[in-house]
Amino acid sequence: MRKMTTVVLAGLATGVLGMGGAVAAYAALGGAQGPGVRAAAVVNANGSVVRSKGVTGVRKLSTGQYCIELDSDYDAARSVPVATKRWGAPWNSTVFVDADTTACGSADRHVFVAGGNNGANADLPFHVIVP
Repeated sequence: MRKMTTVVLAGLATGVLGMGGAVAAYAALGGAQGPGVRAAAVVNANGSVVRSKGVTGVRKLSTGQYCIELDSDYDAARSVPVATKRWGAPWNSTVFVDADTTACGSADRHVFVAGGNNGANADLPFHVIVP
């Protein structure tokens, strides 16, 4: 019994230490894993990126309006993106996403995300996935 407990605790310590290294690596732009998706991002309300895959940048246009710029080899106008608010956003808030718009300047490499609360634009943290 003593040996098994030691092995389990050693395994837990290795797993926790391994996670700590992975979390630090995923903190910058890039670093997200998303099998089966071309692009994905976790975005803060101020437009800063927590982690992403296939996203070269996020630009905040105005209150609650964001442009997600995708890698150059992807045609966003032909995609079906999905966005949702993150934990911490007000319960009565809403997030909208559009890939066929020129709000970001061009529709080919950008996905437009808008957030609102009680019928008015509002800065919200969100997730966006572009399959």
